[in-house]
Amino acid sequence: MNLEHLYTAVELVRNGCYRDNPREATRLRTYPVMLASAAAPAASPTEAYLRAACLAYAWMPERVRIEQSHLASAVAAFEAARASPQTASDAERAALRERGIDAIAASLSSVVGASMVLHLAAPGVFPIWDERIERFRLDEEPSPYHMGQARHYLAFMDEIRGLTAHPLFLTFHNEFCTAYQARLQRLRISPYPLTETKVVEAAITELTGE
Repeated sequence: MNLEHLYTAVELVRNGCYRDNPREATRLRTYPVMLASAAAPAASPTEAYLRAACLAYAWMPERVRIEQSHLASAVAAFEAARASPQTASDAERAALRERGIDAIAASLSSVVGASMVLHLAAPGVFPIWDERIERFRLDEEPSPYHMGQARHYLAFMDEIRGLTAHPLFLTFHNEFCTAYQARLQRLRISPYPLTETKVVEAAITELTGE
């Protein structure tokens, strides 16, 4: 995965708007609603986590299932992700990410589900990760065992950090977002901003052609 490859997604976004793909058009329209709903005040941290889990699974084919024995640790991890301490060292942030993924994945019995919940908690830190992302990275179909390993999601996060550090990433980010906003306008969807992690994930999704 490199920036030059991702750049080809810009033209695809310019030329298409998912009018013939209701699933993806729905994702475009509901994404900002999901972020706003997840960020809204909640009566308790547990309610905030459960709401995010329900929102995340609205995009997934299977039903949400919470392992009650892991709920408390998942709630704590979700709150830590929402706090996203800027003063922590790189090592501390890496440890926080790994603990958070493991705790929420244990609660949901799914690393993919955990990635979506964590994205709702901190969209600038945690990308959405699923089979089509990993198929793109591996250039082959990932096994269920592979998708159940948090280390592969962490590897994707590391790749994104490498891409965003590239001197030309800001140019790519601007061009992709400009094309993306034009697509939203064609669909009569109110524009909304994209984080760096979301831009990379959205570009990969575009390139998978699904």
